[in-house]
Amino acid sequence: MRSLTLAAALLVAGLARAEYKEGPVTGGGTVTGKVSYDGAVPAPKKLTVTKDPKVCGASQPDEAWLVASDGGVENVVVYLADIKAGKKLDGDMKPIVDQKACRYTPHLQVIPVHADLQFKNSDSILHNVHVFLGGSTVYNGAMPTKDKMLSKKMDKAGGMKLKCDVHSFMRGGVFVAENPYFAVTGKDGSFSISDVPPGTYKIMTWHEEAAPKTGSVTVAANGSAKWDVKVK
Repeated sequence: MRSLTLAAALLVAGLARAEYKEGPVTGGGTVTGKVSYDGAVPAPKKLTVTKDPKVCGASQPDEAWLVASDGGVENVVVYLADIKAGKKLDGDMKPIVDQKACRYTPHLQVIPVHADLQFKNSDSILHNVHVFLGGSTVYNGAMPTKDKMLSKKMDKAGGMKLKCDVHSFMRGGVFVAENPYFAVTGKDGSFSISDVPPGTYKIMTWHEEAAPKTGSVTVAANGSAKWDVKVK
């Protein structure tokens, strides 16, 4: 029993040492690139509204895949997964996900780990916020009244799916970041991560529907690295 206790203590100590450390960055570089759709560009889709059409409309745009004409994919999180130290992670952010006209706005929200994520209901109908990490529920809260606010401290890191159990067509995403070295792709699929300490890092993607991609980038002092990747 004692050996197991000691092993557990060593494991906890190891995890503590592995936590991200904030500090000044000398000779920081930049990682840029583009995330593109792997295959023919899909046509935009609409989701059928099955409840509360007076508020939600007859249909809603399917925002899971937002792909430009040249294949660039919007709303992909690109991040350095194994970076141990660098610039400050802004834990003072107070991001909000609003439920407005039966859509999660923004469709993808990024928040630092251990920060509070605010949820708002701007509609005069019942919504709920159901957050999943993998197949497990992280949070599930009802929002029955207009302008109601809920707050959830996000202590688990990673990409999470967001849905409304009342309106099955409502979908969104939340990415909880363990370090500040991430970017969300724009409409053209491009991204840029700045002030990266010199070194070689594991780079990854998260998207609410696409399979994650993994690669490696080496950033020289005051230099730049490029990583282009295709997802589907």
